[in-house]
Amino acid sequence: MNWKSSTGQSRLSPMDLEDIIEKYGKYFESYPNIDNKPAGQDNAIYPQINSSGKNRMDVLFPLQKHPIHGITGIHAIEKYKEGKIIRYHYHWKIISPKMGVQMNHISGWGNDPHNSPGTPDKFIVETEPHHHHHVPGDRSQRKASYDVRTLEDVFEFVIPYFISGNAYHP
Repeated sequence: MNWKSSTGQSRLSPMDLEDIIEKYGKYFESYPNIDNKPAGQDNAIYPQINSSGKNRMDVLFPLQKHPIHGITGIHAIEKYKEGKIIRYHYHWKIISPKMGVQMNHISGWGNDPHNSPGTPDKFIVETEPHHHHHVPGDRSQRKASYDVRTLEDVFEFVIPYFISGNAYHP
C-alpha cells in the first residue's frame, strides 16, 4: 500500500534531509555550551547525522527552546531496504537535561510490529505496525497512528507547539 502523508509525501520513502532543512531549519538550534560547564566537558548539542551506508540514517535535530518543554529535539532513525523505509522511529524528546528514556519522552512514532502471538492486547493497535507513543514520560503507551508516518509528518505535528508555545498533551 502506498500511503500519502498529510503533506502529500509518498509514505515510507527515505528522509530528504535537504528538504527538511529547507522547510524546518528556522526551528533548529545548536547549543554550543549547554549548562555553562567548563570547556572540555560534554556540554554541546548540535545537529548530528549518523549513517551506516545506504541501510540506515540516524539524525538528531535539536530544536529551539520550547517555553514549557525546554531544550528538545526530534530524533529520527530510519532503516532501509531497496530504497524504501522498512523501519522508522521518530521521537520528540527532551535533550537537556539528560534524563532516562521514559522521562525525556514527549511523543514518538514507529512501525516496529507488536502483533506476535502472546503480545498483550494493550500493545496492539488498529494501524499495526504503525503506532504513536502519545503519553509524555511513558513510552509504553501506544495508540493508532493514522497521520504520522514520515519525518515530515513529525515536523508538521511538532512545529505548531513551537509556534503556539503550548505544551503537548495527548
